[in-house]
Order: sequence, then structure tokens, then C-alpha cells
Amino acid sequence: MRNHACAIAAILTGMSAFSAFAADPAPAVSAPNVKVDVMGGALSGGPAILGGATFTAPLGHDFGVQMDGAFGMADQDLRGGMAVHLFYRDPTSMLLGVTGMWSNIAGPHKDAKSNIRRVGAEAEFYFDDFSILPSAGVQNDHADTTGYANLGGIYYATPNLALGTSVSGVANSRAIQAGFEYRPDSWTNTSYLFDTGVGNQGAAFVLAGIRFSFGAPSKTLQQRDRYDDPGNIVTYMNTVGSAAVTTKTDHIPTPTAVAVAPPT
Repeated sequence: MRNHACAIAAILTGMSAFSAFAADPAPAVSAPNVKVDVMGGALSGGPAILGGATFTAPLGHDFGVQMDGAFGMADQDLRGGMAVHLFYRDPTSMLLGVTGMWSNIAGPHKDAKSNIRRVGAEAEFYFDDFSILPSAGVQNDHADTTGYANLGGIYYATPNLALGTSVSGVANSRAIQAGFEYRPDSWTNTSYLFDTGVGNQGAAFVLAGIRFSFGAPSKTLQQRDRYDDPGNIVTYMNTVGSAAVTTKTDHIPTPTAVAVAPPT
């Protein structure tokens, strides 16, 4: 009888240990990974082509780091920048992090540039097929300092179809954005993008493109967003956030070598 009791106790102990192991949260970043995207369309009142990339890596089990980069051209003007994220994440419930970003956006006038620096906080909250993404912080541009805030949401209509929208504000500028990302199959590293938005101080934009993901094991879009990498905040700044500093109104193009007679 005593032997049976010992055996039962051993089984219960083993089951308890297995349950505790199974309950351990997944790591903040499943594996080092890279994401690259290219988009084209209309932005800041003219044709545009933009590229972006992220590199994400785990810092131990519960923390991660991500580097963002983006570069492109819209309405003849260059734009680009870099950013870093440091974050804690439980992929089953939330992400909490801090961010720093620098972005250089040219226009709307000839030789005009905005050197935008941001320091802030970001969060992601996961509820089944919904994600809520708030962020806020301080922005400096040409010695002018103000606050900024963004609130985004994602609904996963399927594990590989993400429908997103966001509202953002800085100083007197307000903008709204909507778009989607679609991956045909979970095993592929390719997905397709569409993004559009408008602000109260600039022209509307429409962009479409393609994204490639490398490094982490194949997974659905929903899993990738929660187990691999946060969004690229430089790409967001270069599209939604740029409306306040680059518009088609009063754009002065680069002069050509052809002389133009003054009006009579």
C-alpha cells in the first residue's frame, strides 16, 4: 500500500512539474528575425516609393530589442530615419516598451527639411483576434518640443489577414489611417500590404506593397505580430506622421536648367 502511495505521489509531482513548465510564457521574441518591405503609390501630393526594414532579437526570455530603418521618396522629396525599441512582452497578453526615433523628412519647400526626434512609450494588448496599440511621447523638431500620441487597432479576420486602423496627433496635426496585410499561406515568408490615410494638414496618401520576413520559424501573421516583431515606427512616421510637414501646397520643385521667361 505504501508503494502505491509513493507511486501516486510521484505521478502527481511529475504532472505538477509538467503543468508548471507548460504554463511558462513564450519568450518575448521567438527568434532573431528580419522584416523588409517595399511600397509605392501616392504620398504628400505626388508619386512615392518607400522601403523599410526591421531587425528584432531576444534579450533573455522576457525582453526584446528591435532596430527600425526606412528610406524613400515622395513628391520629389527624400525621407528616412532610424529607431530603436526596448520592450517586455508576454505574447499571450501584452507588450510594454520604450522607443527612440530620428526621422528626416524633406519638403514641402525647396531645401526645407524636418529633423524629427522622438522619445516615448509603446504598448500592445492582445485580446483573441484583436490587438490594441497605444503609444505616446515627446517630439522635437527644429527646437520646437511638443507631445505626440497614437492609438492603433488590429483585427485578424483570419490568422493571415490583418485589418488595421489608427489615429494620431502631434501639436495641431491630426491624422487617420487604415490598411491591411495579407499572407496567402502560413508557410510563406511573403505578405501583401495596402495602406491609406489622411490628415487635417496634408494630402491623402495611398500605398501598396510587399513584405518579406526572415529568420523566425514560419507562422501566421497573427503569431508573427505577437511572437516576433513590433511595427516599424519610422515607416509610420514617413507616411501617416509626415502629413503635417510635407504637403503638395506651395511645393517648390527643384529648378531645371531651362530658362523660363517671366510672365508679362
